[in-house]
Amino acid sequence: MLLTSQYPFQLQYEMYLKTTELATSTQITYSQTIVNFFNFLTEFNPGFAQDPSVNNIFDRDVSNYLANLQEQQSITNGSYNKLLSQLNHYFNFLFSHDLSTQLPTLNLHGQTKQVNISHSTKWLTMLSEILQDHQIHVYTKMVLLLSSKGYTIQEFMQPGFYQEFNRLSVTDPIEQAFIQGFNSFIKPIQQRQNSRDLFLKQRVNLSQPLLSNAGLHKYLSKDEQYLALDLSPKKLHQSYLLQQLIKLNDQPDSVLMEQLKLDPSSLAYYKHLSQQNL
Repeated sequence: MLLTSQYPFQLQYEMYLKTTELATSTQITYSQTIVNFFNFLTEFNPGFAQDPSVNNIFDRDVSNYLANLQEQQSITNGSYNKLLSQLNHYFNFLFSHDLSTQLPTLNLHGQTKQVNISHSTKWLTMLSEILQDHQIHVYTKMVLLLSSKGYTIQEFMQPGFYQEFNRLSVTDPIEQAFIQGFNSFIKPIQQRQNSRDLFLKQRVNLSQPLLSNAGLHKYLSKDEQYLALDLSPKKLHQSYLLQQLIKLNDQPDSVLMEQLKLDPSSLAYYKHLSQQNL
């Protein structure tokens, strides 16, 4: 084991590791992960470099470190999860032994399996065909259209979103024709529900006319089977981000973060995925 102090409370942590059932090689790996993390903080985090205390480490620092590894070393989601687990082990040790008042890994979660980019963005290349398919419900089509414009479900399911939608500039003839057909579908429902919103219950409910997320999912799940695509709004928005990053790969990070509403760690993650598809 390492004898020199390369990170806070290294001696105490390595003594603790010896009391666990971890193999010696695994203990060394755990300690080296912590060394690498603190080297990253010292080099790239001026705030920590000025005050190198375990109480001056936050969840964003761990996220930025792991995102950097995704971008610079192309680590897999499995490696990401393993490193997060090792960092969590260290910070749990500090917290449980009253060596730190912070637990920066508390709200962090592992990554899901690798995204199949070509499959996840398939619906974007199929959008014109989908909008003209009479087998697909108009609500599903509207979700796809809005997702292709960068809106999230939190935005387009908000009361009053129709005002934003009415300002949307659409030049594609197929999209224009769909919107015209959608308006013909929704107008009588809007009149019955006394609401101008886009996603409304089809049964009259004047006190709560808006369709719930669960209600919208029923339409999406039915069309998922027909299209053989994942239509969850979260995945659709991720697909949009990947497509935009590929399209805007020559833009500086500041522009991408502003246009796509991403923080630095999220931008690094999606840039890594989009570069795999270039």
